[in-house]
Amino acid sequence: MSSEKLGSDPYGRTLSAWTCARSHNSQGAVGPCRNLGVSLCSKCRQVKYCSKQCQNAHWQRHKNTCSSSYASNEWTPTFERERRPAAWMTGGSASAPPVSFGKAGNYLWGNMPALDALNVPMNEGPAIKDQDIALCFAASGDLRNVVKTINGLPSDYSGKCTLVVNDFHPLVAVRNLILLCILLSPSEPSEEIVAEVVVHALYSSKLTLAQDGLLQSWINYADEVEQGRPGNHTCQTTFSSHCRLEWAYPPEVGALLKSIRLADYPTIKAEADRRRIMLAPERIDYRERYYTSLRPRHRVGFAHFRETGVLLPFGQPTDSFCNANRLLYSEDAEWLLKDNANPAAAWSPLEVEAMRQKLNLPDEDYIGNLFFHIKAQLTEFARRARRFNLVVILSAVDLRILPQILDAAEMEDLTFDRVETSNVMDTLGPSAIISTWGPRLNRRNPHSALLMYSMNWAFRVSGGMAEAQWPRGLLKTMTELGNYLGFHKGMTLAKPPPISLIASNLGAFFDTGAPFRRYLRLNRVPGASRSTGVKERKVPRIVPSRLGTEIEEFDSPRITITLEQFYYTGHILFPTWHERFIEFEVGEVPIFDVVVSYFVPSSMTVLSIAVLLVGFVLQRTGWLYIPFI
Repeated sequence: MSSEKLGSDPYGRTLSAWTCARSHNSQGAVGPCRNLGVSLCSKCRQVKYCSKQCQNAHWQRHKNTCSSSYASNEWTPTFERERRPAAWMTGGSASAPPVSFGKAGNYLWGNMPALDALNVPMNEGPAIKDQDIALCFAASGDLRNVVKTINGLPSDYSGKCTLVVNDFHPLVAVRNLILLCILLSPSEPSEEIVAEVVVHALYSSKLTLAQDGLLQSWINYADEVEQGRPGNHTCQTTFSSHCRLEWAYPPEVGALLKSIRLADYPTIKAEADRRRIMLAPERIDYRERYYTSLRPRHRVGFAHFRETGVLLPFGQPTDSFCNANRLLYSEDAEWLLKDNANPAAAWSPLEVEAMRQKLNLPDEDYIGNLFFHIKAQLTEFARRARRFNLVVILSAVDLRILPQILDAAEMEDLTFDRVETSNVMDTLGPSAIISTWGPRLNRRNPHSALLMYSMNWAFRVSGGMAEAQWPRGLLKTMTELGNYLGFHKGMTLAKPPPISLIASNLGAFFDTGAPFRRYLRLNRVPGASRSTGVKERKVPRIVPSRLGTEIEEFDSPRITITLEQFYYTGHILFPTWHERFIEFEVGEVPIFDVVVSYFVPSSMTVLSIAVLLVGFVLQRTGWLYIPFI
């Protein structure tokens, strides 16, 4: 297959910059322009043209988006114009569920920014250059954390890197297998070309003919090498003398792979189902809740992405994307994501903005800047993965039995320098993860760590939400947030701030530290840690404890970012602000912490502390026997 046809422009070329936006003129008589765009549309600054002639020819197609109502500073959401409560305030209706709409359980894009599980500068440092390391992504989801972590190694890394990438979801497992084959294989075209293909395989609802052909060729390969193998599918592909990919998948993953290979995926049917979910009229309030706090041209861009389903710079023609992406649809051409799925949530908006400034790209096209950022990350990953001494092991099991699978594969001695578990603690609880993975940390590496984060802990402990401060504490938090946003007492405002702006960001100024500690005690984390020889890091060294802060500000009761950074983190990313990250390292938990977790799970009064101290002294002197210590 010609590598020249795998790119994103109408002629299959890769995008190193914006091409001319003219796809067809108003009569549709001419084909796409082949030239690079050099001049921005002065009104929207979201498209480029090579000449005035192309701009004039394209105006009939461009004028609706250039003059979109979303682009107005005076735009207001539909529920305000119709003078009714927003559906997300009233709980919606039976036809519009209050949280999300579409296929449940398919988190194919991720909902937290990619993280570097190593953070070499704050841990191993330059010494890692020639060290052998083992990393486990025990609930990987997509590949973004794998990509970000490998890109965080020194460019001249010469040790052996063993990656274990596991996810219980069969489709996630298939996606990771196929995309890694494309990225790792030296027989494929340049790193930049395959990175561009993978961007679309990850996030675009449609692919070009050439991109779909490449995808299908690797799906066929993976299915064929698995045929005739009873039980689990255990295969190995050696890409070079220093790069090997192995996978051990249960039968249902192999069955899904075959179904994906054989299904037709009619584009018209697939696109209709995607639009039914992503553009559902009954979900307009939920979409516009997100748009409300965005800058006008960013609103236009996000709405345009929902319309086209193709992740590209705003003015880039999408006519060549004509085949349904079989990695985002069921075999019956059903769209597999929920309507709140957003690729912008999977990559740090602050890093996207930093890259935009570095490349001098227009601020107005966030989706386009996101495309170039993800492509750059994937390009660098492919470049490193093809050069490093790399062994990748893929599996698709419950992370609680993954250690047993490794033992059965004669890898019982494999311990890990990092174990990253995503937010599985929200479903299994933190103690189950600690009990399973604490013993697998590399005791020889003082920097080895078990990483996890929670998005839902605040719903499961008293006082976990900012709203629980009612009334005095909540009013104080609202005042602090208002002052931060520039709304001061006595100000005269032509238009009051959107209620969603306040409601969505109260958590940014709520101290989640104390209630999160209670949540950990309720879940017996100190006991699980002590029994497996690990302890919580009081000072994190890999990721900040919460969004909107730096690692060094781990105990900050509120966010510390600037107002400009808040726009990207608070509005583009759109977090709850209750997310908490936690790291565990090899060490011993003090026995008193274990006692506290059993007897005082939610709050500690002076009397209860005194009782515990007396009990602790009696136990240590032999007068009181506590069997679990």
